[in-house]
Amino acid sequence: MYKSGISSALILVLVLLVLNVSCTDKRKNEQSGINIVYPLNGSVFPPEISSPVFRWDAEGGKQQEFDINFIKGDSIVFSSGVSQGIKFWQPDSLTWEQIKKLSGDSETTVEIRGDNKAASRIKFRIATTGVEAPIFYRGVPLPFKYARENLDEVSWHMGHTASYGKAVTVLDNIPVCGNCHSVSADGQRFAMDVDARDEKGAYTITDLQEKTVISEDNMINWSDHVNGEFTYGLLSQISPDGRYVVSTLKDCEIFVDRNNMEYSQLFFPFKGILAVYDTKEKKYFELEGANDTMFVQSNPVWSPDGKYIYFARSEAVHFEESGIYRGSTATNHSAYNDFLNGFLSGERKFKFDIYRIPFNNGKGGKAEPVEGASENGMSNYFPRFTPDGKWIIFCKAESFMLLMPDSKLHIIPAEGGQPRLMNCNLGNMNSWHSISPNGKWMVFSSKEKGAYTQLYLTHIDSNGYSSPPVHLNMLSVPGKAANIPEFINTDPERQIELVPEFLNDELFAHRMGEINSRKGNYDKALEYFNTALKHNPENHSAWHGKGHVLMMKKMPGEAFRYFNRAIDLSPATSKYYVTRGNAYLTLHEHEKAMSDFNRAIELNPYSFITYSNRGMLYREKGEYEKAEKDFNKAIELNSEATLTWVNLGALKAQTGQIGEAINLFTRAVEINSDDPQAYLARAMAHEQTGDNLKAVSDLSAAIKLDSKNPEAYYRRAKVYLEMDDLAACINDMKIASDLGHKEASGFLSERGW
Repeated sequence: MYKSGISSALILVLVLLVLNVSCTDKRKNEQSGINIVYPLNGSVFPPEISSPVFRWDAEGGKQQEFDINFIKGDSIVFSSGVSQGIKFWQPDSLTWEQIKKLSGDSETTVEIRGDNKAASRIKFRIATTGVEAPIFYRGVPLPFKYARENLDEVSWHMGHTASYGKAVTVLDNIPVCGNCHSVSADGQRFAMDVDARDEKGAYTITDLQEKTVISEDNMINWSDHVNGEFTYGLLSQISPDGRYVVSTLKDCEIFVDRNNMEYSQLFFPFKGILAVYDTKEKKYFELEGANDTMFVQSNPVWSPDGKYIYFARSEAVHFEESGIYRGSTATNHSAYNDFLNGFLSGERKFKFDIYRIPFNNGKGGKAEPVEGASENGMSNYFPRFTPDGKWIIFCKAESFMLLMPDSKLHIIPAEGGQPRLMNCNLGNMNSWHSISPNGKWMVFSSKEKGAYTQLYLTHIDSNGYSSPPVHLNMLSVPGKAANIPEFINTDPERQIELVPEFLNDELFAHRMGEINSRKGNYDKALEYFNTALKHNPENHSAWHGKGHVLMMKKMPGEAFRYFNRAIDLSPATSKYYVTRGNAYLTLHEHEKAMSDFNRAIELNPYSFITYSNRGMLYREKGEYEKAEKDFNKAIELNSEATLTWVNLGALKAQTGQIGEAINLFTRAVEINSDDPQAYLARAMAHEQTGDNLKAVSDLSAAIKLDSKNPEAYYRRAKVYLEMDDLAACINDMKIASDLGHKEASGFLSERGW
């Protein structure tokens, strides 16, 4: 068997040897028991790419040794081997360069041959034109809910196909959200969504340099175009010449977490218009032809000459049906839940067609459907041009936009025509594509290898045909999904750093306080909030954040100072009254709590949580009819709020209606089977009916979901005592005591356990 690291002299000898190995050998791989998994047959590699990992499967129990043979014509020109049981091989950089040189630009056959003479073959070639540009992309931890709560773990990278090391990190450890990015055709102007000044619509447009500064001076706010009303500024795209940016404004979208690591988010816009910002004139304007509020118009892209804008369009859904006025936060939760559940259940689809309008120096024009990418019974989105303007590559799926398992890449002529399924598609999600400046290569994202999205490369010829995908393993980010790849028209070896100067000390400290508060790092959160307030004593959100942390540390008395100051600084923010009302409720100061809840409802009559909390107050005061009325109102506003069903069930249990209480707790479990409080509440009801087995089952479920809940252990211990299971009782009592449960400690002390 030949081994890797073979000398150049031996390679030359191998080239000269004619071993009578015919590339037209009729061996059938399916009979050989060997199957080459990667690369795929027909793959095209760029000349500047680091060595791939050749992988194969082999049947049979015998631990075989394998030869890896590279064949040109009728001769083996290079060979290596691996030890018993190993089913992969990656040439070192020197060996790979020698193989590429021997391969030239014609097809080379790779043969994997076992020591039982079984073999499998595929062909590949090295292209004459390289990628010639680096790829900028984002690394995101999963699930997306975790990423949102730990924004400092999101990172941005820039890498090249020739790299053997890790891709360079150009931006990380920032406590704000950064999202869609784009670059002008010449690689000189860079634009990206960046939450700043507590504005979701903040957006940076700046010159791309070795040290690219993101500062207040190069930041705009899309909300300025809509008189300060909330807007995200979705899926924005900078024009080829870098002067304009087009974006989706006045938007509404489904933006919801799913209990699925691989597809942990459902996102798609269902309302929105296209608007443009002119960096030269410093002004915003709507784009005629794409500003009809009867439609959602989103996901825009410029033609290479800047004369047309292509975008995804569908019929809009309005407030009465969706329950969302602007953005992704529901106002009418009852309408929203019905609207959302139709999509989550699969009963309802949302399909986009691709349209185009002339830019016409900002005047817009008539929107026209693009033939082959519209009215085909599918959802069509993410149109991207080849730089020569000849082809459009877009995604097609059964429904929605983004993170669709069935998303496939298709290509059509720019003027429209019969779509062709691209040969580069993999089996699980194909999306977020970008074409190299020379038009020869396309990078895209896929979940073929699992939940953590990976980047792939395909070669595109002059007729629009693509080669099988090449995995860009050199751009993988351990523990993160690699997404939103974008080619940048610059030197592949260029070093770029993004410097977030807009993150002044106050904003950084404030956001880090929020992140640490969500993580339960309360002492650290207090340090950050104190720093934020030191820089700006009028940061009302930091005052409120510190008060919330003190509440979580069970220090409600001290929290009031901070809640009061937050309300003084921002008296129209309803959630501040809700939070302070909860603090008063904790201290049983009923009148003050009632005053705050009433004020919160005046400011926001659609807040289900305020009605639910006021219902808790009425229940504590013994005003059960008023409590039930508030709980029912909260459910009317948001029928999916588990806590409200639990509170209503607790009210029924408190008034002796145990059977109805159990039904309500069961409804809470059905809505959210991951909520330990719902199981704990139902267990307590089962205790009252004497059904100890069901009580233990629910308490065990609560403990499985929250292993640090002392009350669940304590209650299960008491049930075990009722069931004469003394060993289990003692074990749970000790755990509850160790977790700080005073009654459990007293119980153990009384009995000398």
